[in-house]
Amino acid sequence: MATRGHVQDPNDRRLRPIYDYLDNGNNKMAIQQADKLLKKHKDLHCAKVLKAIGLQRTGKQEEAFTLAQEVAALEPTDDNSLQALTILYREMHRPELVTKLYEAAVKKVPNSEEYHSHLFMAYARVGEYKKMQQAGMALYKIVPKNPYYFWSVMSLIMQSISAQDENLSKTMFLPLAERMVEKMVKEDKIEAEAEVELYYMILERLGKYQEALDVIRGKLGEKLTSELQSRENKCMAMYKKLSRWPECNALSQRLLLKNSDDWQFYMTYFDSVFRLIEEAWTPPAEGEHSLEGEVHYSAEEAVKFIEDRITEESKSSRHLRGPHLAKLELIRRLRNQGFNDEYKLGDPEELMFQYFKKFGDKPCCFTDLKVYVDLLPASQCTKFINQLLGVVPLSTPAEGKLALPADIRALQQHLCVVQLTRLLGLYHTMDKSQKLNVVRELMLRYQHGLEFGEQPFQMYSDLIC
Repeated sequence: MATRGHVQDPNDRRLRPIYDYLDNGNNKMAIQQADKLLKKHKDLHCAKVLKAIGLQRTGKQEEAFTLAQEVAALEPTDDNSLQALTILYREMHRPELVTKLYEAAVKKVPNSEEYHSHLFMAYARVGEYKKMQQAGMALYKIVPKNPYYFWSVMSLIMQSISAQDENLSKTMFLPLAERMVEKMVKEDKIEAEAEVELYYMILERLGKYQEALDVIRGKLGEKLTSELQSRENKCMAMYKKLSRWPECNALSQRLLLKNSDDWQFYMTYFDSVFRLIEEAWTPPAEGEHSLEGEVHYSAEEAVKFIEDRITEESKSSRHLRGPHLAKLELIRRLRNQGFNDEYKLGDPEELMFQYFKKFGDKPCCFTDLKVYVDLLPASQCTKFINQLLGVVPLSTPAEGKLALPADIRALQQHLCVVQLTRLLGLYHTMDKSQKLNVVRELMLRYQHGLEFGEQPFQMYSDLIC
């Protein structure tokens, strides 16, 4: 048991054998050892609790509970008994009893940082958010550390989330949490990233998007370092809430220049471009386009930006899916908006064919392309599938035999073609005998695919099913 490191003299030596037996799963010996010890030391409460743990683990729950309650009624304050009782109650699935245990302990030892923190955690396990708030503030008064103060703030947020009355959440819990954090901000006591995250969360839930944006863009935002692009993501979220499309556009551009494979920013870029076109937005005569820099506000600029990303990708040693999918996404959006600029980006059929040639051996290829197959005219679907099959490296079949993939990459490519064939509805147009032939063919392909691995994580054939 992990707690034995906390056992203190003079009882350490006496209790250690019981801990060892419990650790090794020898519960009967633990009970016997505890009985021996209790004959000599009747007031050794921890031994009684350890015996109760042994009884619990051997199925004698009622006897274990009775024994535990005898010790709990004495309101122990020694670490050994408290921690052993905590373990026992956890195994009994009675976390509410742990709260009573530490409530009694903090009354007897009111200045104990350890017992107050255990009490807070006990309340957290049973969802007593109001009591968590009170315990957090009581702990902060004893030991004025930021984490304890913000435990109380977080408890208020949890009360607001769990409140059935949303009005109560917006008018009492969140404003109180906001005032508590603002007090620390004014006193320049904000120390950790988590504290800034809480402040941002409060402002966002209150609908104070501009204030949240100011926090993230300001000095406090500099603390957001543990998560990649955390600051930029939060800024983007607030720009969207505030419908500040120029900033959304400029920021997404900048982030795509850093990482042209980040799909979420392509979507934001396209959303912002078409919003700006819809609003007939134009940049100011002087100064920057926006707080985040230059803005693209026309279809021509969007087309050029995506083409530039593909050009950059072609120079990279590693193929990136994002720029190529972004091209298809832009074609779809231009088509939906009635623009003719879609043709400047190329033929969707050819673009999807080239995409398949690059990424057809990846399991994601089908899910990537299925979103854009509606760009194909119905009359071109069969031609498109035949074009894909033409580049899948299959073996030369013997008479009456199937052309089969020689390796896993070829199998994955062929599987993608089969999935696209079904998605495009080509199987539905077949007559009964043709469909039966397809079923037989797929069964044979499944059997063949087992050659590439029969382990669960190697079951490439399962996808054929």
